[in-house]
Amino acid sequence: MSIQTGGRGRYWGHLLALALYLVLALLTTWPLATQLGSAIPGDGFDGWQNYWNLWWMKQAWLVEHGSPYFTDMLHYPTGADLRFQTMAPFNGLAFLPVQLAGNVFLAYNAAILFSFVIGGYGAYLLAQYALGGARAQCRWGGRAGVARAAFVAGVVYGFSPYHFAHLLGHLQLISLQWIPFYVLYLLRGLDRSRSTTARSVAGDTIKAAFFLILVGLCDWYYVMYCLLFTAVALLVALAQRRLSWRGLGLVVGTGAIFLVVLSPLLVSMVRGAQSWAGTSLLRDYRETLTLSADLLAFITPQVFHPIWGKWAASHSAAFNATASEFTVFAGFTVLVLALVALIATRKLHTNKAGAHLIDSDTGPAGYSGTNPLVLWLVAAITFGVLALGPVLHINGRSELLPGGGQIPLPYAVLYELVPFIKLSRSVSRMDVMVMLALGVLAAFGTYGLGCWLAQKAPAHARQMVIGVPVAATALILFEFLPVPYPTSPADTPAWYKQLSADSDQRAVLNLPANWPRPTDLLYQTEHGKPIATGYITRDDPSTLWERAPVIGHYRWLGEDIHTQGFDLSGQGIQVLHDLLGVGWVVLDRYQMPGGQEREITEALTQEVFATSGVQPLYEDERITVYAVPEPGQKGPFIVLGPDWAPRQVDGEGSVWRELAAGQAASFQVVHPGDSPLTLEVVAEAQAGGSLRLLSAVGEEIATWITTGPQRETLSVALPASPDNIYTLRYDGAPGSAALVAMLGVSYP
Repeated sequence: MSIQTGGRGRYWGHLLALALYLVLALLTTWPLATQLGSAIPGDGFDGWQNYWNLWWMKQAWLVEHGSPYFTDMLHYPTGADLRFQTMAPFNGLAFLPVQLAGNVFLAYNAAILFSFVIGGYGAYLLAQYALGGARAQCRWGGRAGVARAAFVAGVVYGFSPYHFAHLLGHLQLISLQWIPFYVLYLLRGLDRSRSTTARSVAGDTIKAAFFLILVGLCDWYYVMYCLLFTAVALLVALAQRRLSWRGLGLVVGTGAIFLVVLSPLLVSMVRGAQSWAGTSLLRDYRETLTLSADLLAFITPQVFHPIWGKWAASHSAAFNATASEFTVFAGFTVLVLALVALIATRKLHTNKAGAHLIDSDTGPAGYSGTNPLVLWLVAAITFGVLALGPVLHINGRSELLPGGGQIPLPYAVLYELVPFIKLSRSVSRMDVMVMLALGVLAAFGTYGLGCWLAQKAPAHARQMVIGVPVAATALILFEFLPVPYPTSPADTPAWYKQLSADSDQRAVLNLPANWPRPTDLLYQTEHGKPIATGYITRDDPSTLWERAPVIGHYRWLGEDIHTQGFDLSGQGIQVLHDLLGVGWVVLDRYQMPGGQEREITEALTQEVFATSGVQPLYEDERITVYAVPEPGQKGPFIVLGPDWAPRQVDGEGSVWRELAAGQAASFQVVHPGDSPLTLEVVAEAQAGGSLRLLSAVGEEIATWITTGPQRETLSVALPASPDNIYTLRYDGAPGSAALVAMLGVSYP
């Protein structure tokens, strides 16, 4: 049966293409097809976060009847802002029926297979359009020849090493299927803008906007990439004198529709970005350097290949990031086909009649007199260079110039000039656009190669109509092959099933908690209770994880500036029960096999519970569970505000947080009684200055003058206050800072 786009077989051709992409998806993700309802592909890390996202969207919409962009199920009791979470609401909504009919595993895996099938199909349609009038000059297979060549583009894009690398757990990045559709209708609208009616262009505007909205409902990185591609397309059209005012109107109209439809979410995110300024939302420049593509990575096969995967792993060991981020392998067959395409589109006579293999004077509307491959070549180069990040890395090294200097790249300019670029994390992800452009170039190369071979051996032309694209597809898939792909079944302790039947809705504190574990999210989908920690895409500064005692002890495996005078054995249960609303503390030894992490976590837990006489509620070889009782002892303690600078430890092991000149930071004194309290503060300011303690309404309670680099212990009696909120402000020379630690609050 032919894959074709015209005549009675038109729809059958499209259905066959979809079916073939589905078969390839099942084969290349094997053994996932045998575990669709019980496991997810990947390494069991980020995948559980995105698994939780699907579960939470169902809970938010159908159980709580609210927005999925805020939850008190994580980081209880403050909850967590999820506006910058890898939510991908398209997947949550589109595969909600699958989740309701089956389970979260089926919904997750359905979204994965959908991305392969529709992503490949979108690139297939885009390549068909891009090939345009190629068959007018080469009668190789008619429409079926074009369709079969275009099928190769779907294989390159949909089954790229980039796609398989993020299959490790980045469901939002796996969902790359709508990008080709946006590009298709953007380009078709730009082409039509010179030769058809405004009504036709309006239709393409609506379609381009529709698919850009779908892109946004999957991943915001991809929206940024689509906008960058739009800029590239406009510049190429301008250079080729194909850009019209109507074409500019299409771009403006597409953007306007996109902004209007998604404005509720976009406005909220802009406000959130403003309120989170200076926090984890903005990515550190060093992280940007680490997560940039290495030049050699484009020609280094992926590490999942069954034959040369180990070789690739050893040769990519010097790359800066993990496999999910450094994998940008383009494929040698793809690069060869792209080169063939560039040769085939040159205005050279290839036979005595003077026909061109692929005529650059024919093609989609608006391409007359231009080379249709210029856009794809420019796009591949542009996004390839941008994926390399701010400076060039070769085999993990960026100090490539004499004296250790670095070679700056164009992304460094974008990083400085475009504000939202700093919100992005991994630059190498621009490879998704490289593979889309290379996919189209490979389709041109496949068609051009077929034409050339058919002319050389006309007696076998019919066989080549099938043989050339099949051979190209087979070679590409062989290079990209990742089987057997790793899968992760749920590894949830059986006790959580028991917990799910408990009507008590207090929170669970999962230990260890010195860094977020996505497995805690998996467990929550079983027990359904809030948890006191949470693995989220961008740390919400309002959570108590780094600001309150006990949970802060577990976070830092030690003290913070406000817990050095805290009585963990006497007040630990008080904080867990009264402040954090924790009903159960679960110590999971599988999550901390040994070392300091396990030793300190277990010691802290012993100090909280054993000294209070609390025995484990449940215990097996893996977990120990404590039920948190009513506190028998209560006392005052401090909770830091979200406006403090990060915790730091000096060379002597002392813990500090910095207050820059002119800045202030807040804290709350939680006091169960009405007795007077004494606050003790240790401060050090190299340049001197004053440290002021202010009440919640800005009244000055005390002022201390710091005289220099020596550490000073300051104390003050705290007056009665209805909310017990205070602020410390440092006033010193511009550019200076004070290092501050609070020894705690106590009864005088």
